[in-house]
Amino acid sequence: CRIWIPNFSLIAKPLYEATKGAERAPLLWSKEEEASFQSLKQALLQAPSLGLPDLEKPFQLFVDTKRNVAVGVLTQMMGTWHRPVAYLSKQLDNVAKGWPACLKAVAGTAILTQEANKLTFGQQLHIYTPHYYLSLKQQ
Repeated sequence: CRIWIPNFSLIAKPLYEATKGAERAPLLWSKEEEASFQSLKQALLQAPSLGLPDLEKPFQLFVDTKRNVAVGVLTQMMGTWHRPVAYLSKQLDNVAKGWPACLKAVAGTAILTQEANKLTFGQQLHIYTPHYYLSLKQQ
């Protein structure tokens, strides 16, 4: 269901953190985890309809990186507007998390391009990212 929820990894981040490295330890469920869980449930109920990918048309991937998570939307043109095909989000690896904002943007773009290729099957892909200045401004 993660491709149906915009910013899935950002919303689910507290849940991932709570379960990381806890093989047999009891799960600690705080207000933050509860809020994350409720937000995911609500997002799933309000999930937008996505278009089926048309492998005859080029794809567009809009990427941003915030709070160490790469988020993006894969679209295709339908008339004059971009129709979402999938919402993508992945946490940056531990090495990339320590990089400056400009390199995090590059890492996020690379990660989401790999994820998008699973849906585009190597078809033409146009990638759009915010200007580096915007990444610095948001810090």
